[in-house]
Amino acid sequence: MRIVLTFDIERDIPRVFNSYLGVKIGLLKILKILDEFNIKGTFFCTGDIVENLPEYVKLIERKDHEIGCHSLNHERLNLLDFNKCYELIYKNKKLLENLCQHSEIIGFRAPYLKPPLFLLKILANLGFKYDSSITSQRNLKKYQIDGSQIYEFPPSNFNMFFRLPVNIRFLSKWIFKKNLTILYFHPWEAINMKTLIFNHPNLFIKYKNLLIRPDRWINTGDLFINRLRNFIKEALSKKIEFVTLKDLFIDKEKTLT
Repeated sequence: MRIVLTFDIERDIPRVFNSYLGVKIGLLKILKILDEFNIKGTFFCTGDIVENLPEYVKLIERKDHEIGCHSLNHERLNLLDFNKCYELIYKNKKLLENLCQHSEIIGFRAPYLKPPLFLLKILANLGFKYDSSITSQRNLKKYQIDGSQIYEFPPSNFNMFFRLPVNIRFLSKWIFKKNLTILYFHPWEAINMKTLIFNHPNLFIKYKNLLIRPDRWINTGDLFINRLRNFIKEALSKKIEFVTLKDLFIDKEKTLT
């Protein structure tokens, strides 16, 4: 049984806030937990984080975690044409490669988990080795291309339950039944999003997020951190292995040689 912890490093709920408190505060809490249990994770970073907060991306690299791409500014790639998507992903990859020269950037995740149908073709052209955007293996055939092998590691939707009032032990039982689970989180989940929403000057945005999108603030901050820590502790007690997506890619490659 293996679990991959992945984190999408981006602004605090893109298209809602332009703040970076999640990266400045929440990311440090997440890294501390991973240090505590000696676990390596995979961090998909947007280009705007690289440009505005490069020291935090370098910190991820110094702690020997895997770094991947998450588009330039968290755009909805499935709404854009091939050339525009290519340009954004190319710039994202180059920014990361220039900053993190000790890391091999081989993985990608589309913002909102909404990839365009031609994504794998772009990734193959840009030298990526794997993607983690397509949540269903059944849908993978719509994206596959001939002549290039891009591995797909589907992220699980279990992550949303970490933000909802569901018993974490009940959630863990479902996850632990699987041979492989790829969880994804965001640094803003590790800060108190309810406070951030309450302080927003725009009443429409404030009440829309509080009433319609409770998943954006329930169990964030210390509650999320405690849930994540307890989940990891229970998984380790059951001898479950935590790996990175790069580890999965290397294993896939070994099976072909």
